[in-house]
Amino acid sequence: MENTVVKIDNLVKRYGQLIALDHFSLEIKEGEIFGLLGPNGSGKTTTINCLLSLLAFDKGSIQIFGSEMTPVSYDIKKEIGIIMQNVAVFDELTVYENIDYFCGLYITDKAKKKQCVEEAIRFVGLEDFVKFYPKKLSGGLLRRLNIACGIAHKPKLIILDEPTVAVDPQSRNKILEGI
Repeated sequence: MENTVVKIDNLVKRYGQLIALDHFSLEIKEGEIFGLLGPNGSGKTTTINCLLSLLAFDKGSIQIFGSEMTPVSYDIKKEIGIIMQNVAVFDELTVYENIDYFCGLYITDKAKKKQCVEEAIRFVGLEDFVKFYPKKLSGGLLRRLNIACGIAHKPKLIILDEPTVAVDPQSRNKILEGI
């Protein structure tokens, strides 16, 4: 039987009089790829922020890997990779340094971190750009860097928010197949 990775039960989130999430529930099993689709303003980002315990909710519960998710659930958070639509990298660090930095937030063993960083670079096809600074990258290469930063530590759960916008079709397919 597959393990439940994410379980959201009767989640309610209000912004004043606006109900963003109205008793929202979902369950995601290990190995599943789950898409949260809907129009702008339908609660997708609110759901992600509640799931990551970045936003308090009014009612309901969230469990990840069978444990309650709280703002201080660092043991759970280290197993999550987040790749948001807006690129979040440091302009003053090279491609390699960015991936190394974000991987280093989770992996302290230098040899293991180096291996993970190099694997992430190969996975997204940035081998020829490791010494480049983000401002020198095309939009598609910058997106690839963003993806590498989110997956380098090999998380058990990956949350993607339109991560392949501006990535060429061949790279997009390779990345999504790999994930």
